[in-house]
Amino acid sequence: MLEARLEWAQDVAAALMEYVDYPDVNLPSRDYTEPEQITNEDIEKAACECRDLWRLGRSAIQDLALAVEGAGVILVREETGVAQIEGLSAWSEVLGRPLILLSADKDNGYRSRFDLAHEIGHLVLHRHIQRTTDSARHKLMEQQAHRFAGAFLLPAETFASEVRVPPTLDDLLLLKRRWGVSAAAIIMRLKALEMLDEDGALMLFKRRSARWGAKSEPGDEDRRPEQPRLLRRTIDLLVEEKVMPLEAIPRHIGLAAGDVEALAGLPAGYFQGKTNVVEFARLKATQKHVDDQPAQGNKVVPFRPVSKS
Repeated sequence: MLEARLEWAQDVAAALMEYVDYPDVNLPSRDYTEPEQITNEDIEKAACECRDLWRLGRSAIQDLALAVEGAGVILVREETGVAQIEGLSAWSEVLGRPLILLSADKDNGYRSRFDLAHEIGHLVLHRHIQRTTDSARHKLMEQQAHRFAGAFLLPAETFASEVRVPPTLDDLLLLKRRWGVSAAAIIMRLKALEMLDEDGALMLFKRRSARWGAKSEPGDEDRRPEQPRLLRRTIDLLVEEKVMPLEAIPRHIGLAAGDVEALAGLPAGYFQGKTNVVEFARLKATQKHVDDQPAQGNKVVPFRPVSKS
């Protein structure tokens, strides 16, 4: 089901791409063919290069979803009903760009942005690595994507300078609000940076569970999940510029109106009445009006599911 949703997201993006120019793809390029080739140092360098390409500096990222879409990635966030999967990613041969589908089943902005950074790690590090059914190999790739997410969201040179070692749980909450990353992920990053050893990290996790429980943390509700904009604003633009009638868009894409609304982040009932328009994508230089032919279905390259951590 989730693979089908990702393919449908590709269909939406491909149909709209006939009429607009999306941002150019801007991701670090790596040619690893085996996960065993990738070292921790390689991951740290890739995360820093990604920040440099996106001109994010080394401070806390305010809106990761906006940065990801600005780098030419098609981002979809919707409820999946599958608790074990928090994200999927794929490079699409049809679009010539990657897609990410994030689960919206949990309303936790801290977890959501880490999941998004995790998927960027897969797209950068594992683009040329074949999908595997080997559990040990899969676990290694998941660990590498987690390391990338930590390095990307919590860059070593600036984040480490703000940490008092050993940190208390209250220290972790202050860092959580500042950097937009959960206390649990911060503990893992401190361990990766060798600012905590195995015993120190385990002790903090035990204190965390004893005070807050295993799954939630104080302040989880303070940060709303970041929302995709690209597909939604592209549809708004096509309607505003009268490239095609509102009601013709789902027919052109070849999907039901409700599915297009869900995949593009549009409000339910959008195609029954236009809402406010905000410009995001750019129309192509020459344009023709839509015909009634549905978009052709195409297959995306294999995706990698992210297991619930």
